[in-house]
Amino acid sequence: MRELTFKGYLQQQLCELSDCNSKSLYKFARLAESNARLKNVLCLYLANFVPKNLKNQLCKRFPYVAIECERLSGVPHEQLGESLSEYVTIYENYLNRKNTKANEDKIKALMQKRIVELQEEKGITNYRIYKSLNLNPGNVNAFLKNGDVSKMGLNTVRKILEFVNDHHSNIYKSA
Repeated sequence: MRELTFKGYLQQQLCELSDCNSKSLYKFARLAESNARLKNVLCLYLANFVPKNLKNQLCKRFPYVAIECERLSGVPHEQLGESLSEYVTIYENYLNRKNTKANEDKIKALMQKRIVELQEEKGITNYRIYKSLNLNPGNVNAFLKNGDVSKMGLNTVRKILEFVNDHHSNIYKSA
């Protein structure tokens, strides 16, 4: 899967916030006159990714676009918080969405370690896990033996952890 770019994120946001299945900047600009969130996303997009001639045409037709694009000109999106706080949330949301997979992989790695600890403690085999939960044996083994977090989704890892946590120990300790 391709990595999400700021341009791609802004394009997605334009479609979502406008509630229309269009790529027309003119349509977005008309709708943004009464939608502050859409206006901010549109102006960020125009200031950073639209050719100058098209941006100038939109600025002539929509005065609010000209004002915002002037404020945004020359400010890299990484430095929005220093002077343009209303645009910071957009960039932070982009970073959050962009880093979602990496964050989930870290969580899955921590959960994998805990699952393996509980397996050893309770005597639960990988076979018992994938048979009981009806999971792919190859993926379960790659995840549990090799720590390959790409083989499991976060929800599946949660199910495995819950199963292992709730599983009664097969090892009987003498009184």
